[in-house]
Amino acid sequence: MTATTVSTRLAAAAFSVILSAAFFAYAIVPATPTLVA
Repeated sequence: MTATTVSTRLAAAAFSVILSAAFFAYAIVPATPTLVA
C-alpha cells in the first residue's frame, strides 16, 4: 500500500465516521428534550 492509498482510506473512514455520527445525533437529539434545553 502506498501513502496515497493510506491517506485516502483514512480520509474516507474519517468522513464516514463523522457523517454517521452527525446522522446519529440528528436522529437522537429531537427525541431527547433534555439535550434540546
